[in-house]
Amino acid sequence: MGSKRKRGAKEGPNPSQKSQKRPKNDSNSNSNSNGSATVQSKITLDKTPFVEAPTGDDRKREAALYELLGSEDENDRIEAADCIISSLLGGEGVPEPVLLRHLDRRLFRGLASGRNASRLGFSLVITEVLGQLFGDNPLSATKYPGLTFEKTLGILAEKTQAVGSIPGQEERDHFFGHLFGIECFIRAGILFSDASRWSSVLELLLKMANKKVWLRSQCGWVIVQAIEHMSKKEAKSTLEKLADARLAKTPEGVAIWLVAITRFPDFKIKPWENLLSSKSFGDLAAVLRESFSQDQGNQGQKNKQASWTAQLHFVWDVIQGHYIREASSGVGNFEQFWSRVVDDGLFSKSATDGQKFKGFAVFQKMLEGFASHQSHIECLFSKNLMTCLMNQAAKEDRYLHRAAIKALRAIESIVAANPATLVPILRSLLGRHGAYNFDQRTSTKTVDKILQNITQEVGDEALKIIRKPIRSLGELETVQQASMLRVYAEYLSKVLNASAPSGVGEMHKSAFSSALQELSQMAYSEPKHIPAGALTEQIQEMCRTRLESSFAKISRRTEDYESLCLAVSSIDPNSVAMTEEIKTAVQEAIARMQKLLKRKAKTEDDKSLSKGLAMLHAVSIFQLYNQDPDAMEVLNDLAQYSERLKKGKSEESEPGTSELLVEILLSMVARPSSLMRQVSQQVFDAFTSHISAEGLELLTGPLASDESTKGQQELFNTEDGMDVDEGDESSADEESSDVEIDSDVEFVDLNEQNGENESGDEDDEDDEEEDEDEEEGDGDDSEQKPQDLEEFLEKILKSHRLDKDQDAESSDSDGDMTDSEMFAIDESLAQALKPHVKSGSDSKKLKKEAKQSVVNFKNRILDLLDIYVRNEALQPLSFSVLIPLLSLMRTTTTKALAARACEIILNYQKALKKARSNRDESEAPDTDDLFATLLEVHAEAAKDNAHAYAKAASAASLIVASTLHAADKTKIKEVAAVYAKSQSDWVLGEAKLQSSFFADWNNWCQNLASQAHS
Repeated sequence: MGSKRKRGAKEGPNPSQKSQKRPKNDSNSNSNSNGSATVQSKITLDKTPFVEAPTGDDRKREAALYELLGSEDENDRIEAADCIISSLLGGEGVPEPVLLRHLDRRLFRGLASGRNASRLGFSLVITEVLGQLFGDNPLSATKYPGLTFEKTLGILAEKTQAVGSIPGQEERDHFFGHLFGIECFIRAGILFSDASRWSSVLELLLKMANKKVWLRSQCGWVIVQAIEHMSKKEAKSTLEKLADARLAKTPEGVAIWLVAITRFPDFKIKPWENLLSSKSFGDLAAVLRESFSQDQGNQGQKNKQASWTAQLHFVWDVIQGHYIREASSGVGNFEQFWSRVVDDGLFSKSATDGQKFKGFAVFQKMLEGFASHQSHIECLFSKNLMTCLMNQAAKEDRYLHRAAIKALRAIESIVAANPATLVPILRSLLGRHGAYNFDQRTSTKTVDKILQNITQEVGDEALKIIRKPIRSLGELETVQQASMLRVYAEYLSKVLNASAPSGVGEMHKSAFSSALQELSQMAYSEPKHIPAGALTEQIQEMCRTRLESSFAKISRRTEDYESLCLAVSSIDPNSVAMTEEIKTAVQEAIARMQKLLKRKAKTEDDKSLSKGLAMLHAVSIFQLYNQDPDAMEVLNDLAQYSERLKKGKSEESEPGTSELLVEILLSMVARPSSLMRQVSQQVFDAFTSHISAEGLELLTGPLASDESTKGQQELFNTEDGMDVDEGDESSADEESSDVEIDSDVEFVDLNEQNGENESGDEDDEDDEEEDEDEEEGDGDDSEQKPQDLEEFLEKILKSHRLDKDQDAESSDSDGDMTDSEMFAIDESLAQALKPHVKSGSDSKKLKKEAKQSVVNFKNRILDLLDIYVRNEALQPLSFSVLIPLLSLMRTTTTKALAARACEIILNYQKALKKARSNRDESEAPDTDDLFATLLEVHAEAAKDNAHAYAKAASAASLIVASTLHAADKTKIKEVAAVYAKSQSDWVLGEAKLQSSFFADWNNWCQNLASQAHS
């Protein structure tokens, strides 16, 4: 050992010296590497016969071919297999010693290799070689007499035998190689020409199945494949040998028996003489559950798997195939099988978690297989399965929660792919073994998602299933009645949303109309089939909210205005409790709405306006049903506007027409409702070309209001700060209610908009300063409260302030007070201070809600202004929105409002460029008015030097400047003078501007100059 270490030390420098010389030839070696690889590939795929005494090059060629045969690329494996087979048996074929050497040292030995895809590639060659050796024209009988079947099978057994103490993975590789080799014999189709051949192979399979339990299913699958090639006699003999080996009552044995019975129906072989008969279901359940009785002794324990696996046994594929073939004969036998074998077996109370996991996998497989057989689907939702499914899906900490959720997702996927399965699955989930409130029980949205796939064909049947439990509502207690009605209303709203029409001609009249009538009756009246007292006000409010959500979804489809109108008109007015006056107004409004829909317009704009007004009628009628106090006034305004439109009076001939519609739209956007916002924006989109200067002023005016209690009073005509919108997010968070706020209703989050708490604190301080005048007006009351508190405290504590020592009477010391007396004083103090603490917190809350309502209103106005500048970018009236937007950016304390205003100005600039590039027709602007607007923009821009504000001001200035230049190119001198004055004011410190304001101007001028010279 010492000499070796010494010699290694001496020889150490030599390799390093060689490595220093090698780089001189590296380029040549690298350049030749590709060429050598090409040559090697050509040699590798050369189909010349293998030689008996291979030289070095021959060995390299063989090694390269077998290396390619184990490639993970399927094409490479096929090419290598073809080359090897041709080199072995092509032409006259190689001598017997050569073929024996390749079978012994290469092919069968290669099956035990776990490298890449060696088993697959080597199996290809072995199968083909065996087919030619022992097939129809056996080469073993003519050319290779020494290669008998027994000898070849012996080579396989010898080369794939795990001998000695070897690692576990290597042992598994040998067993898998043995199994692949046997499968090659079966695929070659050579086993049944001689009865002794299959007997020898079957003996090897049974031996391996008994020795390694984890290989039993693979051995069983090989036998199942072999059954397809057997005669009746051979199949009978095979089954008898399996029974003798006590493998019949295993999942593999069941699969083999079922395949054999399918091929030979008259088979009556014990122990499964009638495998799928009701008499055998008890034993079959035990086998498939892998649970064996005590009298089976050690053999039963031997048949039982050591542990359960996530992979489902192939026996279930065989069983499923059988019942699918027998589906036309009825569902009776399958129902018995499922109930006794699966439900009472895999989902019984005594079943293990592994068995229940297997049961969920079987359920998913059967559900997918019977997608086209609806009668069989209902059988799958059995009692024990549904109980286990709901319990495991309810909470995440349950052991089989993920398996249950996977099963529910499979249900959703099946219904989405096959809508016809909706009815049997919905009946099963909500029916006898399920629960009417299935989603609440499982904490999922399974029923919600499957109802989204409702179609016209299954709509009526689905509604019948949903209505069925309501018939027996009177048998339940009051609390259960209310709970069921909530779920019923939710299901109706889902059906309503799913069947919402995408067009008038596509309306699912049956499902949509029925669900709409049911939900509207619950929302506005007390239907006769619902017990008195069960339909509470909270449930009715929830129904109205769901109706509004559905109508909002319909209104989003702007390509068809009529759908919403037809939906609202479909509500039966008799289901709503109204006075005769209101009923008359509703009837008149519906008549006007229908006339507006049928009205023939000369232009597309007039047609859109008529349909938009019809939508306003529909929404106002719906709000009237919801007992909105302003809905009647809006209907009267719409009647007045419709009358003017009917007479053909334009905005110029009839003053106030444009303002009237703007006021109607503003009254709608003031409400925190998705439906109101959708409709108002769509109507305004059709109305922008008819708006007047006064109407536009009504839109921009509220942007200047304070974001405080005072601003709320100005905008909403409230008498005091107590009038807060019920839909505000803050009140929704702090008040508990049985009615959920619909997801379509949006609210502005002030914390996100302000970004920092400091701005919110400043707003509270500003509000306090603004309310000082009001507090001074009530000075007597405000001063009286502290005075009363002082007197109250003096009486409780029997004390006084220090400045009242002279007027105060002497009092005894309170040092001798008892504990009970001190506790009484504490309670009295708490009662005295509680109203003052509460009033302070209420005041802060009201100020926050007031600001939120103003911010929400301004956001909705900005949405309308964005629509206006996009549609009317070339109209002279559009320039009047620039100053209010800039002023809002400068004065608001809400960052989101400032960002939105800046975005609108930039959108205006883009829309203006697009309109000019399209050469749209427009009214010629008044240059004097434009110049005055430019001066106002520059004056407004000089008031703040924030980056975003400067960007918006620059865009606004260039909008006006570019319009002036487009109207009269000589005006560029006057525009330049305005910029020069602003720049001089900026240099002298008299204006708050940023350099980017003038850089944008210079870039614009440079662009104009380049266009002029080009």
